[in-house]
Amino acid sequence: MQIIVIVLILFISLFTHPVLSQTTTKPSPDDSVYTPISPKEQEQKKLANQEANKAALMSALIPGLGQIHNKKYWKLPIIYGGGATFGYLIYYHKSNWTTYQDAYNDRLNGIALTDPELDQYSTDQLKVLRDDSRRYFQMNVFFAVGLYTLNIVDAYVDAHLKEFDVNESLALRVKPFFYTTNYSHLAHGLTFSFRIK
Repeated sequence: MQIIVIVLILFISLFTHPVLSQTTTKPSPDDSVYTPISPKEQEQKKLANQEANKAALMSALIPGLGQIHNKKYWKLPIIYGGGATFGYLIYYHKSNWTTYQDAYNDRLNGIALTDPELDQYSTDQLKVLRDDSRRYFQMNVFFAVGLYTLNIVDAYVDAHLKEFDVNESLALRVKPFFYTTNYSHLAHGLTFSFRIK
C-alpha cells in the first residue's frame, strides 16, 4: 500500500509546475487601451436604449408589436399561434374543471347527476378529474404568461442586437503561452486576445 502511495505522489509531482499568481511581463502592443466614449457615441447608445424600451413597451401592450417594430415578422405566427393554443387549452380545462367541480359537489350533497357521462364516475374519480383539470388549467396559464413574458424579452433583446456591430474587425485569438518562473520552472497557459475595432 505504501508503494502505491509513493508512486502516486511521484507521478503527481512530475506533472505539477509552480505557477505564480503575479508576473512582471510587459504588455504586448495588442493589449487594448481604454478610450473615452465620445458624446456622439453616448447619444447613439441612449437612442438605441430608447428603441429597445419602445419595442418592449409595444410588445407589452400588444403582443407581437415589438417584433413588427424590429422587422422580425416571422416571429408573429409563433407568438399568436402559441397564444391561441394556450388560450384554447385554458378555456377547455377551465370548463372541465367547473363541470367536474359541480358534479363532485352535487355528488357530495346527494343531488342526482343529470349527465349520464358524469354519472358513471365515482366520487373519488370525480375528485381526481377535477384536480387534474385544475392542474392543467393552472399549468397552461403559467405557460401563457411565460409566452407573453418571452415576447417582451425577445423584442427588447432583438432591438438591442440591431445595434450590435458584427464585422471583420471583431476577432478572438487564442495562443499558447510559455514563461519561466523565479525558480526556473517552465509554466504554460493560454492567452486570449480580443480585438474590437
